[in-house]
Amino acid sequence: MKKLSLLSILATGILLLNCASKKQEKINWEHNVEVAVEQAQENNKPIMVDFMAEWCPPCQKMDKTTFSNHQLIEKSKKFITVRIDVDQQRETAVEYNGNASKYGGVGIPNILFLNSNNEKIRHIIGYQSAQQLTAVMDSVLTGKYDNYPVK
Repeated sequence: MKKLSLLSILATGILLLNCASKKQEKINWEHNVEVAVEQAQENNKPIMVDFMAEWCPPCQKMDKTTFSNHQLIEKSKKFITVRIDVDQQRETAVEYNGNASKYGGVGIPNILFLNSNNEKIRHIIGYQSAQQLTAVMDSVLTGKYDNYPVK
């Protein structure tokens, strides 16, 4: 009986640790494009900028489904990732044409990909599933984005 109880406690502990580590897994967002460009140059990585707002339902959905996806989180480590809140960082959103339509921009969510020289590679607008965004990220990483116009 004691062995069974000890095994049960051990199994429960392992399960809780596994769940806790998965919950802690997330994208490491920078919040300044200039800092991200410096990091991109130092690490020879492209930049992925997510323009969003707290009040935006598709942005919230991307947080819950897309940006919490394990494969996408792993893929994001190949980028310098930046998150810009268009309400709090309007000037940056305007500068990179990433603003919400209510502010005269292209709409959110939208994701801009830059090279380490701060040049636009791709700009996608609207909700993206994890599978869709991972495919775009792959195209940026492999340099096969010539077929996609920069908006």
